[in-house]
This record gives sequence, structure tokens and C-alpha cells, in this order.
Amino acid sequence: MKVDESKQDISKVYLFNSDRPFHYFAGGEKNFAHGHEKEFKIKTAAYELVLCAAGRLSIMENEATTTLKPTEYYLIPAETVVKIQPAGDHGRFYWFQFLPKDDQRQLDFSEIDHQLVDRQKLSELANNVILPAHYHVHDAAKIETACQEALLKSRVNYYTDAVISYTVTQLLLEIANDFLMGLHQLTMSNPRAVEIISWVQENLDSQLTVQMIADHFGMNYRYVSRLIKKETGMTAANLIIQKKIDIARNLLLNSNLPLKVIANQAYFNDVKYFMRIFKKRVGLTPTQFRQQYMVDFLLNDTKTRHEQDRHGQGERG
Repeated sequence: MKVDESKQDISKVYLFNSDRPFHYFAGGEKNFAHGHEKEFKIKTAAYELVLCAAGRLSIMENEATTTLKPTEYYLIPAETVVKIQPAGDHGRFYWFQFLPKDDQRQLDFSEIDHQLVDRQKLSELANNVILPAHYHVHDAAKIETACQEALLKSRVNYYTDAVISYTVTQLLLEIANDFLMGLHQLTMSNPRAVEIISWVQENLDSQLTVQMIADHFGMNYRYVSRLIKKETGMTAANLIIQKKIDIARNLLLNSNLPLKVIANQAYFNDVKYFMRIFKKRVGLTPTQFRQQYMVDFLLNDTKTRHEQDRHGQGERG
């Protein structure tokens, strides 16, 4: 199998059994700006996933240096000493420390290559989170929203830590799914569907309809809808809406923009329709979604980071 490795290093792959949720140790979001650059030295008893959201990061492990660009992550093995420092004037990254409760393996990609090209053999890996050591995620908005929501859950006091453990496990499963989906025809039965879905992502706007997709690809409207439903589990119309909702969720978590502006930037022409469909899909109104994040995350973020730096698993100095 040929895979473009220009934006990723998938030669080393981790398999984590996900029959039980992973144990969550700590996590956070860090920002850096010109004149405030800082080097973080890390050694943990757990795995640590570092996802670059903006700017560039340099990760030094042993004598090797890896530079992360936005939407790239690096998976640090347990008991490994690394140094993380900015590689530019500004930036932002997420970090999550976790430990699988069951089997965990490190393999060369070639060892699972043959399983990924065969759907039946791929099912044998279905109970594993499959993560390359260094990878460029494709659906960046969806993954960043999952990071934000995982951090939100980590700031809430639950009677059990199972809630955040399940949430972080879900985040890692989303990243693993992004990796497998990114291999295109290896995980999808119809390469044409991959092309259509990618085109929708790149050409999303307020006017986009299923008929326009069908016309662009010279296909029948119903055939396009069936094709997308088979590959994604949702109709073409629902796929378009979900892509818009993902953009809106990310904007709500990362900006103070008014709802009317967010609706427009997420390609909803009508703010009332946006509010109604958002509540239906997410279970909260856009305002409730933002307020929950602001109250439970932003207001406690500094205090929680200090507590994690003092009592957490890693040394960040």
C-alpha cells in the first residue's frame, strides 16, 4: 500500500485495546506568544498526546527533533523524556495524558498494512485504537472540538472519573477513525464516496445542496444520497448540516463572535434556523453550549492548570 508520508510519520503505529475506557491522568490547552516562549520538559508514567492547534512546536525526543504544524499530533510513549518548545512567535496546543487499561502494542505499519487493505481483516482490529506516532489529522475542526469538549468534562466534578475516561477514549477513537478514513479506499468500499465527501468539505457554503453535488459529479441525486448514506451512516443532506454544525461548535468554543456572525461563518443563512438545528443536533442551544464551556472551562482553566502542574504526572517547567 502506498501512503503519502509527506505530512506524517506512520511507520510506527500504536495499538491500544479499547474494550475498557483508558485511564485519564491530566490534560490541558497551552498558548504561547512572542516574548513568552517556554520550554516544557516532560516525563510521565502515561502516554501523552500533543496536538498542535496553531503555530509550530518542536518536540525533542532523544536526539531527534520533530516539528509539529497545525493539525498535527505527536504521541509520546510512557516513561519517555521529551522537550517541547515553540518553533515560532505564537501558537497553541492541547495535551492529554492517558493509559490504556488493557493490551497495548507498538508495531511497524507494515505489520498491520495487510489488515487495513482487507475489510474482513480490518474488523479484527475493531476493538483497538490505532494511532501513528506522528500524524496530520484531516478533519481538524471535528478533532479540535472533541479536544475542547474533553477538557470541558475534565473540569466538571463528577462522582466518578469514568465520565472523563470515556470522553478521552472517545477523542482517541475519533483520531484513530480520522487516520483510517484518511487512508481513503482502505476503509471505504467506494473510492468515489471518499472523493464526494472530500469535495463537500472543501466546497461547503450556504447554497450547497445535494442536487448541486450530484450535478458536479454528473450523478443521479438519489444515487449520491445512497452512496453517502452507505459510507457515513447519514444522508447527504444530513452530512452537509453536520459539517456546518462542526464549524459552529468550533467557533462557539474558540471565539466571542455573536451568534449571527457564527451562523453566517458556518454557512447558515438564517440565524433562527441555525439555533433550532443546533439545539436539535447538540442538545443545547448555541448560547447554552458556549456558556457551559465558559463557566466550566475558561473560569477554572488557570487554577486547574496550576493544580495539574503541581500534582500531575509530568514536569512542565
